[in-house]
Amino acid sequence: MHSATRLDDLKILECFLQNSLHAHLGRIIPFQVQCLYKDDTLWVLAQHPANIAIDISDTFSVLERALQAEEPKTPLAVKLYLRTEGNQRPYSQQGFTVYPLVKQTVPGEAGPEMTGMSEDRIALERDHQDLTPGQPIHISADRMENADLTPTVPEIVPNDEEIVSLSTQSHYRSGQPSDRLVKIDTDIFVADIEHSFGTTKSDYHSAYPPAANRKGKMLLPLLGGLGVLALGSGAAYMGTRPCVLSACTELSTATQLTQSSLVAIENPKATGQDVLIAQKQLHQSVDALNSIPAWSDKYDTAQKTLQVTTPLVADLDTTVAAMNKAYQATNLVKTQPIPLGQWQQSKQLWTESVSSLGTITTQSKLYPLAHQKRTDYQGRLVDIDRRIEAETTADRQLKSATDGIKAAQQAQTSAVSLAQWREVKTQWDNANTQLTSIPPTTTVYTQAQAVLKSVQPQMTAAQEKVGEEDKANQNYNKSIRLAQSAKLLQKNNLLDRSLAEWNQAVVAIQSIPPTSSTYTQAKPLIAEYTKSFQQVETQFKTVQKIALANRDLQRTCAGNPQICSYAVSNKAIVVRLTPLYTQTLMQTALVASAQGNGNAKIGIVNHVNTLGNALQAIGENAKLPIEIYGADGKPIQNYRPQGDR
Repeated sequence: MHSATRLDDLKILECFLQNSLHAHLGRIIPFQVQCLYKDDTLWVLAQHPANIAIDISDTFSVLERALQAEEPKTPLAVKLYLRTEGNQRPYSQQGFTVYPLVKQTVPGEAGPEMTGMSEDRIALERDHQDLTPGQPIHISADRMENADLTPTVPEIVPNDEEIVSLSTQSHYRSGQPSDRLVKIDTDIFVADIEHSFGTTKSDYHSAYPPAANRKGKMLLPLLGGLGVLALGSGAAYMGTRPCVLSACTELSTATQLTQSSLVAIENPKATGQDVLIAQKQLHQSVDALNSIPAWSDKYDTAQKTLQVTTPLVADLDTTVAAMNKAYQATNLVKTQPIPLGQWQQSKQLWTESVSSLGTITTQSKLYPLAHQKRTDYQGRLVDIDRRIEAETTADRQLKSATDGIKAAQQAQTSAVSLAQWREVKTQWDNANTQLTSIPPTTTVYTQAQAVLKSVQPQMTAAQEKVGEEDKANQNYNKSIRLAQSAKLLQKNNLLDRSLAEWNQAVVAIQSIPPTSSTYTQAKPLIAEYTKSFQQVETQFKTVQKIALANRDLQRTCAGNPQICSYAVSNKAIVVRLTPLYTQTLMQTALVASAQGNGNAKIGIVNHVNTLGNALQAIGENAKLPIEIYGADGKPIQNYRPQGDR
């Protein structure tokens, strides 16, 4: 029965150490503690889930203080080990000796006073080791409370106060190992641990040495008061648990925390900070309720409250997780431009966030808040879809423009006619439209601008070539039309109008550049139209001369009596003196002679000379020979222009 008693003592010690860890570190880390006395040493193995990282030195300190508080009567060697669930080998150990406290009686005082251990004994058998546990994946309320709630995100940004960051801090620090830890000889320890503790609880019970074993029997003496005191301290421990002998402040605290959190989470407009504070309060409320032991008269009330609070905590955790995904989704699209794949990742996170919020039922107190967030996030999804569509369209436009550029470049090398050049220009215009319509916020904008810049000279050349070909074609058709009109006017002896049409036809046909495709057709017409223009010009000038000669002759031959008559052709001018004029001139000369009037005779001579000079000038101006005949038809004088002599 002595062995059974020893087991009971160790069970109480395990319970005491386990609850000491929970009380100090929080029930959120579910430690399991096993104890074994072997080889004059107390072995303590503390195990925790693999997905939680702990502060190693802090954990060892809690265990050491708890053991020192048991006040052994003789020095007790202790080895502490930490391991994670699923692993047989521990990842860290600490060794030390628990010394009995020395009682000193001070004269004049009624009771004893306890002295503490000296520093050299505290440091005895302590060393350090380099093992570090894995990183935590647990998320705590404290962690969320310290999160950054004000991200700055362009365009698609949820309310700054609604976003929480759950990835920047950890409630449980994975600190550096204590300098008191010793290097574990894992092979020896595993053999001892597997032999002593085993890997399961049932193995552990069967691992103790039999009652006849001398070392096993030394447990109670070595522990001194530790074994018996552990039993007593176990009872004392039960009596000091919350809501047992004292007022149940944990229950009232949990109620206050829950009510305070409900004020925030029942508000659909609650900020992210409000939600985080409420989550922390609810978790603290659950911790307080869980701390009420089964032997408390408030236990049933606490359990009923937990039945109501636990689903609320789950819904709030779901909401916070959704808000965290929203925060991650927002961070993905912080810096413009953003690749299509990143937009799609952001959309996936928004979708998951909306989906998570959709799991909260209408009966939940979180529903108004979750519904509001879900509505807001669905709006973000619409924005994301629009940006994804813009990015997809931009990619499509760039590809289409690139294909169009290749086709335009190929067609441009063989284009000859105006129709072919117009097709080339259309291809360039389409590519230009697609490239310039790509928004600057897309990732392909820079690439599109670079492509546009590289092909700009070719686009300009094609545009100029189309202008040249179009103008050449217009001038060719214009010259044809004017030439046809000039010929018709010439035929109708409308030489002035014909000459004007021929002039425009020549100008139009000569303006066609040799580099145009129309020049081959226009080249023979240039000489033809120029010759026709010159011919009409000669005709027109001749007509003008004849008209001028007729006008001058009319003025010269006029008089009383009429001096002469005339006829003008394109070959010569024929002037005939009238009989009356001749007779008058002769009578005047006879009278002057009879009267001996010399002045009259001189006047007659001057008159005849003036008439001759005037007729000669008319011939010079008209560039036509002039023939003068008397009234009797006999030639008097002939004049030829200087160019005809």
